[in-house]
Amino acid sequence: MADLLEQCLAEIHPLLRGGQLTPLDLLDATLERIERVNPVINAMASLAGNSARDQAEAATRRWASGEPLGELDGVPVTVKDSVRTVGLPWRHGSAAYAELPVSTSDAPPAARLKEAGAVIVGNTTMPDLGMLAAGVSSLYGITRNPWDPRRSTGGSSAGAAASLAAGIGFGSVGSDIAGSVRLPAAQCGLVALKPTQGRVPHLPVSTMRSAGPMARTVDELIAVYRVISRPDPRDVWSLPPEAEDRCTDALDPRVLRVGVLTDLGCGPAPSDPVLAAVRAAAAALASAGATVEPIAAPFGAEPGAGRGAGRGTGAGVGAGVGADPSPALDRLFQARAAAELAALTDEQRALVLPVVADWAAEAAGRSATALSRDTDVVLAAAEQLRTRLHGYHLVLSPVLPVVGFPAEDAGADVHRPLAHTGFTAWFNQTGQPAGSLCFGMDAGCPVGVQIAGRRFDDQLVLRMMRWLEGQRPFAMEWPLRAGALDELDAQVRG
Repeated sequence: MADLLEQCLAEIHPLLRGGQLTPLDLLDATLERIERVNPVINAMASLAGNSARDQAEAATRRWASGEPLGELDGVPVTVKDSVRTVGLPWRHGSAAYAELPVSTSDAPPAARLKEAGAVIVGNTTMPDLGMLAAGVSSLYGITRNPWDPRRSTGGSSAGAAASLAAGIGFGSVGSDIAGSVRLPAAQCGLVALKPTQGRVPHLPVSTMRSAGPMARTVDELIAVYRVISRPDPRDVWSLPPEAEDRCTDALDPRVLRVGVLTDLGCGPAPSDPVLAAVRAAAAALASAGATVEPIAAPFGAEPGAGRGAGRGTGAGVGAGVGADPSPALDRLFQARAAAELAALTDEQRALVLPVVADWAAEAAGRSATALSRDTDVVLAAAEQLRTRLHGYHLVLSPVLPVVGFPAEDAGADVHRPLAHTGFTAWFNQTGQPAGSLCFGMDAGCPVGVQIAGRRFDDQLVLRMMRWLEGQRPFAMEWPLRAGALDELDAQVRG
């Protein structure tokens, strides 16, 4: 049964149709996998218990009668702790919320999954307030990467990524405000999509944060995307249904103009293994006939002013062309976290992970006019990026500038926990869809590349991810095959 969890949905569906396998079998195998691997990776926040079994029993009856609801009917999936789901606790990754009662309503992604018959087996771990791109939480402790448990999963959808890489579920829903589905997908060898803002409804309503699908294969990613992208009137930014479904249509790279962005002009420069993965993907596209061109850095120094100019200058308020807008964006994130902290009691605030609380505390005392100026800087920078990317169907870039960092760390830079999110965070600000796909390996750990598209071109991004998946120069061998759990456990204990 455990071997079934290593198969893809295309291999599972014939077994479900033929009666050789039932959703109850899949659920039992998944629960057994959780029992074996979760003590090592610490990816699951809570299990759904009887509700998951009820969902699996109903799906088993539908498959037996030849009337499944769709490609996710009876399929085990998970949702992030921040996606409210009936019967599961919402904790937002923090010990500050440990005593809240379980949720009594389903956020749009959970509602869509249930309508499609998917079996939500539980929710997954995340860092405090979703404000770390790492897997460290005051409530859950450290979530570990199945490829190497000494390394971070990335975040904030940390448990979603670790669980999928360990064979728990066939898809997951995370949320992404600065890269929180793409970063952990890159570090755990997965695929993920941060959709066009509004394409996947979510609550609370946001123009910056999106819920997004995560999976091991692009076809499974598409299966989740098709379900959770259905509209929901509770999200006022929810987009109408897409006119047609072309997610799995063949892609002809010869008709595409693809830009390659490896330098933002500010922030940490990508490491050699990261650049190698991006260049390999670019070479595959060029060989297939795509027009592939480098893109000049959108921020930092003016072209010709020198590679290191403009980095870490701290320019923000009043910044224009040539300045570094990342400090202004960081301050907006700080203000967002500080607002959530301010709503807590003194006792609750004392429970929040110190690195998050201390970082957010820097927002204290800033004026509303300063916040407005930072907002203007970020909006101007987003427009500057859109202008630089104009004319390209797709943009290829790193997901993060490093391959990984220690599991215990709050980020690649422990003092600025979001410093390594530059390549991802700006696509939240422009509202563009952007996906992550493994296209390299370094010292046994995955290296992801990012594929971004124009607004509303989510399906083109997915088609390109599917095409690149077929061009990947190596086979994905997931880390928990053939008794690798014992080796991982030994590494953690060591």
